[in-house]
Amino acid sequence: MLALLVGAGCDASVDPIQVAAGCPGRPLRGPIAYANEPRNQLIDDFETNTDALANVDGRNGLWVLGADGSSGDLHAEPSDQCAARGSYAGHFIGQGFTRWGANWTAVFEQPSGGTAVPYDAGKYSGISFWAAFGGQDGPDFTLSLGVTTMDNAWNGHICQQAQQACMDYYRTRVPLTHDWTRFLVQFANMAQDGSGFPLLPMRKDQMVGFIIWPTQPQFDIWIDDVRFEP
Repeated sequence: MLALLVGAGCDASVDPIQVAAGCPGRPLRGPIAYANEPRNQLIDDFETNTDALANVDGRNGLWVLGADGSSGDLHAEPSDQCAARGSYAGHFIGQGFTRWGANWTAVFEQPSGGTAVPYDAGKYSGISFWAAFGGQDGPDFTLSLGVTTMDNAWNGHICQQAQQACMDYYRTRVPLTHDWTRFLVQFANMAQDGSGFPLLPMRKDQMVGFIIWPTQPQFDIWIDDVRFEP
């Protein structure tokens, strides 16, 4: 499945900044077309320099890191080194995975007693964000990402964790390059891969989080301005 590429690069409305070594190219300082999107749509722009999401529209969640335990190098945090706009962006970097790898999830609601809490995203049709890969070199690659719901989240207590049927999340892929690029991924274009149970149409009123799950054994990913889209 394909994500829709909706914006890239610099033009007269964009104020370019200097690019530090290892940072994505063509950083942006708030394109006019997107700078004034409603605050209630913001999931996170990392400007608080914490793992907390923007506390708006009933969301009070945070970024959560998951890993298979086989990596000796894994980091996921806000960074002021390579922001697309503003002062901070999310940086997700790891290598050496031999099992299912690692993921980074913007959990929309704080769990309650270890159990996921559903968020009603019924009024939205998708999620937009800016993303690129970092490092000095390396070929372009596609990144797997999407959303978890109560039906497939490991702590939703609906999927069958004992049978390794959890985390078959609703996913798509986007083509990352070394330049900051804006993507819009529609919920309608996400689907489970069939490995889990239950297999159901996405329930947007039961969303748990926006998940980034690279399939490469080594990755260096930057992400910024993550938003719901109507």
